[in-house]
Amino acid sequence: MKPLPLFPVWKTATPPATKKWLAAGSLITLLTGGGTALLQHVYSGNMIFAAMIFMLLIIGGLWLCRLVYYRASLHHATVWNQTVEHEHYLWWEKHKSPLALSEIYLTGPAGSATIDWIRLLNHEQRAPAVRQETNGKTLRIARTFSADTAEREQQLAHSLVLCWKKGHRNPVPPLARCYWHGSEAAWLAFYSQMKDSFPEVELPASPQAWHGEATLSEMAMLLRADKEKHFLVAGCHSCAASSDALRPAGESAVLWLVGADGDVVMPCGEFFDLSGQDVMTQVCQRALQQSELEDIPEACILFSHPCLTDLADGGWNITHHLQDNYWGNLGSMEQLVVISLAAILARHQNQPCGWVAPDPLHTLALGIIKPYGKG
Repeated sequence: MKPLPLFPVWKTATPPATKKWLAAGSLITLLTGGGTALLQHVYSGNMIFAAMIFMLLIIGGLWLCRLVYYRASLHHATVWNQTVEHEHYLWWEKHKSPLALSEIYLTGPAGSATIDWIRLLNHEQRAPAVRQETNGKTLRIARTFSADTAEREQQLAHSLVLCWKKGHRNPVPPLARCYWHGSEAAWLAFYSQMKDSFPEVELPASPQAWHGEATLSEMAMLLRADKEKHFLVAGCHSCAASSDALRPAGESAVLWLVGADGDVVMPCGEFFDLSGQDVMTQVCQRALQQSELEDIPEACILFSHPCLTDLADGGWNITHHLQDNYWGNLGSMEQLVVISLAAILARHQNQPCGWVAPDPLHTLALGIIKPYGKG
């Protein structure tokens, strides 16, 4: 998980040992008086008394300086700790910065319309039929006909834009950035279809690459600077069939319009690295804290993964919305798909929904999507 910024601990001075100072002062004062008395032929009795008073004042002054040093150390430590707490507060405010998904379009073997995904999430829809191809089993979208995965991805890119065109009602706002996840050929097909369907939208010739949690954090940072910005996130992928694969080869396409306002909001999420020092239960707790929730959401969208046992120990439901049978093997598209499904469920049921998926830069990423205004 993303660590809090670390600061060195301010070491405070130990308090002065008053009893030791008093004992040492008394001894030194008596020794001073005794030493002065040995020189009576030179000094008078008044001089002996004055020497003892003078030594007592010196020791008292040193003790006072030591006390002031200790008090100053406590003051600086208090100020330092308050500064660290303030920096941690600012870090958390940034870490909790929300992203709003105002539009979500998802295409897969089980459908492409929002009603298809609501039926799927309510367990009212059958899993799509598995096909047997030359190289292995597959779960394919009915509208794509080519046997070549590269051509299928281009067809997915075209159909994704057409789905957006069909469901979009308001003018598309100016896009600050466009993030793409997929092949360059698929992007060119997406770019071409966007020019035909949305001629008013200016897309870059080379989009930003999708990097999972890191991209979500980047968009959140840009939105903190300017709430008027909007981002387009899109991607598609068709996995090649393989006889050795545990799941049938699947395919999917996703498009989001991201901004500061929308029906559902989400922070950038937390990540878990199996090779690091992360503890899954702590990561789960951090995800709740990041989303400002006290209770774990009842629903969680995910695919099967070896680390899910540790996730279940954290109290998350890892069985009710398992997506393997509906999508097959999606490759690197899993994260975009589970976030899309979690957003659709949160919007439909008006309840927070968790999501868990492999991350491009980490073992797993997880987070929570909430309806706008829901704590």
